[in-house]
Amino acid sequence: MGWLRDTFLEPGNDLIEVERIRYARTYILEMIRGYL
Repeated sequence: MGWLRDTFLEPGNDLIEVERIRYARTYILEMIRGYL
């Protein structure tokens, strides 16, 4: 899942709500990946 880090780099402060949701989902997927 290296593409997650490549696609969603460092989030900025000027994100719209949809982008924040995408970053949150990506972060959750990365956390789950760490446990598997």
